[in-house]
Amino acid sequence: MDYAIWIIIVIGMLVIEASTVNLLSIWFAVGALGAVVANLLGAGVYVQIMVFLIVSGVTLGIAWPFIKKYRKRQTVATNYDMLIGQTAIVTDEISNEKFAGAVRVAGKDWSAVSDGDEVICEGEKVLVKSISGVKLVVDKIKNF
Repeated sequence: MDYAIWIIIVIGMLVIEASTVNLLSIWFAVGALGAVVANLLGAGVYVQIMVFLIVSGVTLGIAWPFIKKYRKRQTVATNYDMLIGQTAIVTDEISNEKFAGAVRVAGKDWSAVSDGDEVICEGEKVLVKSISGVKLVVDKIKNF
């Protein structure tokens, strides 16, 4: 196999890495560079492919634990989960059927959906059960 094909693979992997920044395809670029070296040393196609696979796998295997540790550190903690269990006031009628509804909790307005399929009127008190995406999932507080 011509070394130019391996160079194209290296460039392709670097472009993918630059556009995704996942630190995954970079290791395949390193493997392709190993295949270029194998090609320049006169290795056959199967040996080049094996060098590509082995170098890619080894570099990924060595780097992956460090990448996972680095990614965990980059997680930004938010306090949105503190809203779960709090009481909110409905500011816009909640209707899952109409995909509409809003509540005010902890001084902030949030889009909201009902935990069941019931319509909850403006002004009623609800309990925040969970968070789904950017919407609070609420349940009407029953007065006994």
